[in-house]
Amino acid sequence: MSKHVRVIAAIVCLGFMITMFSSCSTINVTGNAKLIPSTQEGTKIAEKRVWYALWGLVPISNNTTDDIVPANTNVRVETKYTFLDVVISIFTGLVTINCHTAEVYEVK
Repeated sequence: MSKHVRVIAAIVCLGFMITMFSSCSTINVTGNAKLIPSTQEGTKIAEKRVWYALWGLVPISNNTTDDIVPANTNVRVETKYTFLDVVISIFTGLVTINCHTAEVYEVK
């Protein structure tokens, strides 16, 4: 292989690896509860994994927290790209599917 082909292959591989771990997904934090700042401690009461196609451009599952936020409580919601999300996305990212996690904490 010539030097130019190796350089182009390296750039393509690097670009592919960068896009595997990036996305533009959105989790809509909604529900009938009072949102508390993320600095407050709380007890984890729910977790939800949200799935996306085209590296986060198109949600393919419900991307709101309506179904996991209890009504009339004080909560804080964290959206994360967990280790498990990374492992899943390594395999599903090849077909442009990835996921993110939303965690709900009840604050007293």
